[in-house]
Amino acid sequence: MTGFALFAMLFGAGNLIFPPKVGFDVGAMWEVATLGFFITGIGIPLLAIISAAYAGKDLDHFANRVSPSFSKLFNIVLILAIGPFLALPRTGATAYEMSILPHTGGVDIQIYKYLFLFIYFAIVLMFSIKANAVVERVGKILTPILIIILAIIIVKGVFFPLGEPVVIEGMTNPFKYGFYNGYQTMDTLGAIVFSSIIIKAIRNGRELTVKQEMKFLSYSSIIAVCGLAIVYGGLLYIGATSYGTLHSAKTTQLLNDIVDRMLGKSGNMILGVCVTGACLTTAIGLTATVGEYFSKLLNTTYEKVVIVTTIISFIFAGFGVDIIVKISAPVLTLIYPIAIVLIILNFCKEKIESNSIYIGAVFGAGLVGAYEMAQVLALKTGETLDFVYGHLPLNSYGLAWIFPSIIFAIVFRALFKQK
Repeated sequence: MTGFALFAMLFGAGNLIFPPKVGFDVGAMWEVATLGFFITGIGIPLLAIISAAYAGKDLDHFANRVSPSFSKLFNIVLILAIGPFLALPRTGATAYEMSILPHTGGVDIQIYKYLFLFIYFAIVLMFSIKANAVVERVGKILTPILIIILAIIIVKGVFFPLGEPVVIEGMTNPFKYGFYNGYQTMDTLGAIVFSSIIIKAIRNGRELTVKQEMKFLSYSSIIAVCGLAIVYGGLLYIGATSYGTLHSAKTTQLLNDIVDRMLGKSGNMILGVCVTGACLTTAIGLTATVGEYFSKLLNTTYEKVVIVTTIISFIFAGFGVDIIVKISAPVLTLIYPIAIVLIILNFCKEKIESNSIYIGAVFGAGLVGAYEMAQVLALKTGETLDFVYGHLPLNSYGLAWIFPSIIFAIVFRALFKQK
């Protein structure tokens, strides 16, 4: 049950709309893009869950060895990103655009939109207002419905595809394309935070050893990862086989068009339920996490934070998916390299005596993340920086941050020898 609940928490709006888009854009090279997408959408989130548990029982422990101040700042940015400013409003906006908008002829009728969003976030508030019941409610009520609907769509798309994958001109690096699009799911960021909620549910008031917790968490994570792999692979393949049939490549419309072709007039109805279910499960987990963290940080009640979070998310969701995605791209480009470095370091924390290694590695990853963020924002970075970045090892795989992280970790360790 915990594994299914974790799957439901991680599987949300981005997990539905981005895999088909990646498959559509890469065509015949969808297998390579899938590998890249699996790394950032499945592999790293799995490591993040276990790494966060290794780091400590509190979220503040995850980046604490860089410095307590950095840890606070990192966690605040992390939770605001997966909470009321990016991920949470995106779930509501995506649910509306893919379940209601198709039935209005693509016309964005404001009264329909805000009525839908009001009901949507009221449900989120109702399910997340009691933190100790979140995992049970998500796992027992919403996940089975979500799995059944997804199974229908994926089986139909895989065994009765719309066409054959074709070669896409101009797509020279499908692995990197899939790798970076995996960022948009925000699963890694969510996994860092969800780890504490899952551990709390595992304990359930019992005294367990770290070994027992890790074993249970590992098995639960495997269940969630297998579910994500099936869904991602199926949606990527469906997107790849639709290129020759469909001409629309808009993120929020592509999957709806695909299902409409496969299932006829009932397709939009099925897809609408599927999207709303996926978005709700993620939104409930995110809202509970935001409430738990900021209620402690601000020394206020959990209920007040949850209410404020849903109100802010309701307001931002009205901006629409496209605007939210544009805002999130540079932010995620900066955060992800730092988060991945911390995930790796926390696995080795017992063998790393000097905190300067943490500081140097995060500094190196942050430099590359800042440069890539500038690229996303189309800012001028100078010929020298462009040359250096272009010659970094593993740059073509989306891993340009690895070499600077190692170098700065070594340099900082040599300069600052204190533990």
